[in-house]
Amino acid sequence: MTTARLGLFAMFGRLAEPPEPRTGAWRIRTDDGREGVVLMEAGRICWAHHELTGRLGDEIERRHGVSRTAIEQVIRQCRERREPFTASLIDHGYLTEPQLTSVLRDHTCRSILLLVRSGIRDCEWLPHQAGGYAPWATISVAQAACYCVATVKGLAADQLEAALEDMLAGDAAGILIHAGTRLPLAASAVPMTWPQLRRWLGWAVRVEERCPLPSPCYLAGRGQSGGWLMWRAGAMLGLAVTTSEDAQRRLVLRVATRLAGWTVEQPA
Repeated sequence: MTTARLGLFAMFGRLAEPPEPRTGAWRIRTDDGREGVVLMEAGRICWAHHELTGRLGDEIERRHGVSRTAIEQVIRQCRERREPFTASLIDHGYLTEPQLTSVLRDHTCRSILLLVRSGIRDCEWLPHQAGGYAPWATISVAQAACYCVATVKGLAADQLEAALEDMLAGDAAGILIHAGTRLPLAASAVPMTWPQLRRWLGWAVRVEERCPLPSPCYLAGRGQSGGWLMWRAGAMLGLAVTTSEDAQRRLVLRVATRLAGWTVEQPA
């Protein structure tokens, strides 16, 4: 239970702390008397909803042309058979995994932003044992936070994530940061905790303040807990962190060969 209004990062800090086994739902009340929900499975965000966001089925129909009748039929079958809705949409051939991932993330992050703008007053955790979301259909708290920031800035969050993953290629956890605003705009598919995101963001900002990187350029190093690589392209900073020396070598080679032609949307 919270007693003061939460901003965006404070809300994600709260979402990142569900009790074990971290599967359940956050029921969220706002200043305007409305309620929202954020579903989580094993500490990852599955889906969020606010009544002003509209229905997920309507969004699927609008973006991908799946009729409301077909969606309602899938919903009925899922309830009768106790099957996950998202997997059933793919099994029926209505959506591909990338299409469903995109629409879920957009709907979830727009719902979270609406909850924050409405003034969050209470967050109540409701544990349950239900599961069934495929890992690819969920999003980490760090990814969701960055996705929301990019959305607020009017940027294509999916494209920023893709640009980051093009450099990381699964070798490391990492973030994409706008140097001017010091805001994280994308987080890696390789998991990181919320405290790690905040800590790495602060470290990258301090490095940039003391020794600004020219563009394009990169730095790499190793410490007691592992290796890191930081690069700059325009106003964008990338940071990768890994414990593996082999992974760090691959990262350095990849960044060195790709950075000059690496393109990523730049905030205005």
